[in-house]
Order: sequence, then structure tokens, then C-alpha cells
Amino acid sequence: MPKITMEMSIGAYPIAKQVYLKQLSRTEGQIKIFETTGMVPGSAQAFITIFLAMMRGEVYKRAFNNPTNKFLLESIKNDFGDVIFHKALQATQRHIDYYSTLDKGNLAGLQKIVNQMKILA
Repeated sequence: MPKITMEMSIGAYPIAKQVYLKQLSRTEGQIKIFETTGMVPGSAQAFITIFLAMMRGEVYKRAFNNPTNKFLLESIKNDFGDVIFHKALQATQRHIDYYSTLDKGNLAGLQKIVNQMKILA
């Protein structure tokens, strides 16, 4: 999978928010992220899926790089407040726990980010 840059993530975030707010469908969001950032459609769909899972506090299975995860958590806290931020932290912790069952190692860097951000909560 091609690398997702921070610039792509920053460009994709407002579009994922529009999907969450039902201003765009998931497919429209995917296309708009691709057109706006150059993120490949599969990654754009994964970005939306992870963002929506974070907003609901649900486990997600695809992984992103740590800077993107940190950016998403910070942005959710700033834009949606503490209640949704707690859900996003919960979703990320569930992702870490899920990943640890796959025998691919652990997500120590992401766990460190979650632990640091829990202090801000």
C-alpha cells in the first residue's frame, strides 16, 4: 500500500468529517479524498472507516502510521470535545488490543500515544 503522508491525512480529515456529518456519502468522500490528496481509493476508504470507528468508539482493523493516528486523535478532541475524544481513545485502544492478537508484534508506539493522550482527557 502506498505511503500515506501527513499532508494526505490533513487533507482527508475534513472530508471524513463531512462523511460523519452525512454531508457526503462514503463513496463521495472516498472519491473526494482521492481527488484532493492523491490518496489511493482503498486507503481513502480505510481513512473514512477508521475515522468513523473512532467517532463511535469501535474497534478498527486497518492500521495507520502513528503521526496520522495522533493527528486524528488531536483533531477529534479539538473539533468534537471530550466525550467523542474518549470514544476515539477507546477505539484506538481496541485496535491495539486487536492487533496484538495477530502475531505481528505490538503497537508500542501507538500505545505510547494513547497513554499520553489519556492524560489530556
